[in-house]
Amino acid sequence: MIARRSVWTDKQVVALAKDFACCADEVWRLQNVQDPDCVFFRQWCDEGGQLNGDGEQTTRQGTYCCTPSGKFLGSCNSRDPMVMATMLRSALAKWKAMDKKARLLDYDPETKVKDINRSESKYPKDGMALKVHSRDLNREGLNPSDWRTHALNLDFCWFTKDEMLRLIPKESFTKDTAWELPADLVRRSLRLSVKDNVRGQTAAYADNQIEKAAIKCKVDKIKKGVVYFAMEGEVKLTAEGRSIEGKLRGKGAWNVGKSRFDEFEWVIAGARTGRTQYNAREDDTGRAGIGFVFTLTGDKAVDRIAPAEFGSYGWR
Repeated sequence: MIARRSVWTDKQVVALAKDFACCADEVWRLQNVQDPDCVFFRQWCDEGGQLNGDGEQTTRQGTYCCTPSGKFLGSCNSRDPMVMATMLRSALAKWKAMDKKARLLDYDPETKVKDINRSESKYPKDGMALKVHSRDLNREGLNPSDWRTHALNLDFCWFTKDEMLRLIPKESFTKDTAWELPADLVRRSLRLSVKDNVRGQTAAYADNQIEKAAIKCKVDKIKKGVVYFAMEGEVKLTAEGRSIEGKLRGKGAWNVGKSRFDEFEWVIAGARTGRTQYNAREDDTGRAGIGFVFTLTGDKAVDRIAPAEFGSYGWR
């Protein structure tokens, strides 16, 4: 989180990055899975020395530069933009000095794609995908120059086509139609997505740590084949050493003819307490405001990133 702000917003790093094809991935998968892209990463990631200590299971979290052929060019794991800029310049110099044939693979990597099993392959293109924004709510006493004061994060929340259709009543709509969203889908969505990840990584809540999770819907109006409705609910999640609770308000627009949502949004405002190991709340564990906004995603590659807790969806 802090690296995104302190390193990748630096002007010289931004300028240098234009000469690279930048990408990001989840490091545990790269270290532990036998898919071709993961094996490829492990072939060269340690050539510059392990960035975070010795050991096979030590995280390889960091920034790496390599050629498409897997020739190592450089690596570092630093929040200092000067360190990053120095590494990028060195990597670029090595690239320019390299024979062009050595830069590329001697085979078409497209042949390996069928053997790569990424969570993004489960993207519900005929269902519904939501982007989940999280951030702290305004409060007094925070340092405006501290990155943590302005921190925010993103996650995703997915529904298959069948799950999406379950969000809508089977019977015909009238102006008086009211219903409650399916408990299992609400519980899954809220416990996996409503978590204090504002400043960093954190664990989701287990199903037995849900105290409240319910959402009711009521039709506002029906116009030109689109049903507009309001949503209202609440959530309360409690685990050892941490909790989140809040009120939910939302709105949706169901296109009857196209069997899809033209609009779907949840807003949750509430409070959190406690901390987890990696969410940067060491000195901020008291009760404080937190907010979440769920909105429909776009259709770009960056909108198809799998939810952080996709492994708990049970879709595999």
